[in-house]
Amino acid sequence: MPVVIAVVVAFLAPFGLVPLRLHPFVAWLVSCLVVPAYVLYAEFVLPYAGGGASMWPIALVIGGIYSATAGGVGTLIAVFLFTPDGLPGLKGPRR
Repeated sequence: MPVVIAVVVAFLAPFGLVPLRLHPFVAWLVSCLVVPAYVLYAEFVLPYAGGGASMWPIALVIGGIYSATAGGVGTLIAVFLFTPDGLPGLKGPRR
């Protein structure tokens, strides 16, 4: 469940960064780091929670893909909503 929350945070991160006039590419990169940062935090900081093989490298790769996808979609929506020009070729919302 905490990883799902991290993916949602990765989606919502650009909504806080794009209105600050941060470049959309930088907002996307920041949102890409949310899930891998949580996976590394859960593996190396939190106490060990169970037996079996550690699968954190696989979780890091798969979580990074989910984080990049969620962050990309969030960045596109945030750019469309918060920039006056919107996306190239599309008009932004009327103000």
